[in-house]
Amino acid sequence: MDITFGFEIIQLFKSVAQTGIYVISANLLYPVIIILLGLLAWSFIEVGGFFTEWRARHSDFWLIENGALKAKGIMEANDFANVPVILKKFCSNRFHYFFINNLSEFQDDFHNKDLMGLRVEKLLQECDAEIIKRLEKSRFVAKAGPMFGLMGTLIPMGPALAGLAEGDIQTLSDNLIIAFGTTVVGLMAGVSGHMVAMIRDRWYTKDMSDIEYISEMLFGEHVITIEKSKQPDPDELLKNNIYDTVKVSFGFVYYDMFFTPTSVVIARTAGSILSQPLILAALFAAVNIVILVIAEAGYTALPSYLYLTFINLLMLVIILYSLFLTREHAKQKSYELSELHPDEILKNDTRNVEIRYSDIKEINISKSVMKIFTDSQCLKTGRIVSRNYLNRIQTLPISVTIGEKT
Repeated sequence: MDITFGFEIIQLFKSVAQTGIYVISANLLYPVIIILLGLLAWSFIEVGGFFTEWRARHSDFWLIENGALKAKGIMEANDFANVPVILKKFCSNRFHYFFINNLSEFQDDFHNKDLMGLRVEKLLQECDAEIIKRLEKSRFVAKAGPMFGLMGTLIPMGPALAGLAEGDIQTLSDNLIIAFGTTVVGLMAGVSGHMVAMIRDRWYTKDMSDIEYISEMLFGEHVITIEKSKQPDPDELLKNNIYDTVKVSFGFVYYDMFFTPTSVVIARTAGSILSQPLILAALFAAVNIVILVIAEAGYTALPSYLYLTFINLLMLVIILYSLFLTREHAKQKSYELSELHPDEILKNDTRNVEIRYSDIKEINISKSVMKIFTDSQCLKTGRIVSRNYLNRIQTLPISVTIGEKT
C-alpha cells in the first residue's frame, strides 16, 4: 500500500511539473515575440545611429597632433583659457569632445602638473567608462537577440510535436512557422548588434589612443620644440614643379590637389556614377520592379522574394566591387599625374582646374574636409585621405585655418 501511494505521489509530481513547465513556457511565447520585435527595432535604430556616426566621424592624426602642439604652445604662454578652444578646432569625434569639455573645467589648474596628471588619469578612466556604456546597447542586442530567438524556437516545438502526434498538420505548420521566424529575427538582431559593436569598438579604441596622445603631449614630461613655419625654398621644389600633393575624396569621386609655387591644381583621378545616391536608389528600384512584374506574369519558377533577395545581394556585391576598382584606379591615376608637369595635368582632363594663390582668400580645414574660399565662391574639395600634409601646406603663401567655417 505504501509503495503504491509513493508511486502515485511521484506520478502526480511529474504530471504537475510537466504541466507547470508547459504552461509557463507556452505563456512566455508572445512576450518573447514582443521582445524579439523590440530587439529588431532597437537593432535598426543602432544601425541608423552607426551610419550617422560613420558619416560624421573624421579622424586625422596630423590634425590632432598639430592641435596638441598649438595648445602646448599657448599653455607655455599661460593662456590656459584658449587650450580647449584650440583642441576643439583640431578634433571632431564624440569622445574627443567629451575629454576636452571635461578638461576645460580644470583650466585654472593647468599650471599644476602633478594635480593635472591625476585629473587626466581620472578623465581617461571616465572616457573608458563612457565608451563601455556606449557599447552596452549594441552588445546587449548582439547577445540577447540569438538567446530570445532560441527561446522563440523551442517554445512552439512542444505544441508542434503534440500536433504531429495527433495528426494535426495545421497546428504543426503554424508552430514551425513561428519557431523558424523567431530564429531568423533573433539572428538578424544579433548580427546587426555584433557588427555595430565590433566596428564601434575599433573606432573608440582609436579615439582613446588619440586622447592619451593629447594628454601626454599637454601634461607629459617631454620637452617639445615647436618650430616656426617658413616659406618653401624654391630649390626644394620637385623637378615637375609640384611642391606637395593632397588627396581628397567626395563620396566615391577622388581628386588630387597639386600645390605648385603659384597655384593649386585640382585633378580628378577617378569617379563612379554609382556613388550618386539618387542614381543608386533608382537602379535598385527599377530592378526590383522588373522582377516583380516578371513574377506577376508567371515567368518565374521560384517565389518572387527569392529572386529579389538573390538579385539585390548580387547588385550589392557588384557595386561594392566597382567602388573598390574605382579606388584602385584613383591610386594608379594619381601616380601617373604625379609624374606630369602642372600644365600637362590641366591638359590631361578638361575637368581639372587651376586656382592661383592670389585668388585664394583662405583654405579652411575642418573635420578633415578642405574648403577653398575665393572672392567669388566656396569650393568644397572633399575629405582629405592623404597624411602628413598640414605642416607643408601651412608653409605656402596662402592662409590656412582650422575649424568649422561655412
